[in-house]
Amino acid sequence: MESAPTSNALESPANNIKPNVDENILGPSLLDVMQTTRLSSLKATYYSRSAVVARVHESLVGQDCSKRVQEFFVSTLQKLECDASGLVLVQDSSVCVILESTSDQFTDLCSELRSFSVLIDVKVLATCDDNATRLMKSLYFKKLSIAKPVDDADEFQLAKDVVFNLVTLMRRFGAMPASTIKKTLAAPSNSDLMLMPSNDTVVFLAKHESLMSLDEFLDIYKAPISIELESERVWPIHPLFTY
Repeated sequence: MESAPTSNALESPANNIKPNVDENILGPSLLDVMQTTRLSSLKATYYSRSAVVARVHESLVGQDCSKRVQEFFVSTLQKLECDASGLVLVQDSSVCVILESTSDQFTDLCSELRSFSVLIDVKVLATCDDNATRLMKSLYFKKLSIAKPVDDADEFQLAKDVVFNLVTLMRRFGAMPASTIKKTLAAPSNSDLMLMPSNDTVVFLAKHESLMSLDEFLDIYKAPISIELESERVWPIHPLFTY
């Protein structure tokens, strides 16, 4: 009786290598792992927290522009379907805004700001796009007048201080219910006023050309992205093969 063929597990495969197309030598891909663990279905939302300063147009200085500023933001955010939160501080000749929204919504808002004739010299002090949660739930407006001269300060350090103080103020307000925030803004305490920039500070920052303007911001974040591949920069072009 013939014996059944057997295979020797220790046999050297040097002369009998046959590729197995079904075998995944590299193991599962990252996409395979994410789909297996259902991580690919997660959709995290990150918010942009951005600070903007501007001057009121010279022809409107001395007039109460708070209503026009508020109407602009409310109507624009409604048009953009943007549920923004933050603070809009309107003073005699300046406006300071710290806003929480998605990064695309903030970029669209900056595009609309360019055509808002009430404000000039709009500067973007800072923007951060990796915030997992909001500090505040709604957008609040406050008309105030803080008179405090600006010393010969470095504009970049002053901008950092303004943004830091505004974020601190938002953290403070974010822990309050909406009714308490309204009462606090109606009659802010001295500690709250210390965190709000003065009119001279906002005007000083808005006039500084070294800070990022709206056009510069939009050129970076809204302009089409052009990518040049390494292979496209090879020169001179190699000649074709000859046979």
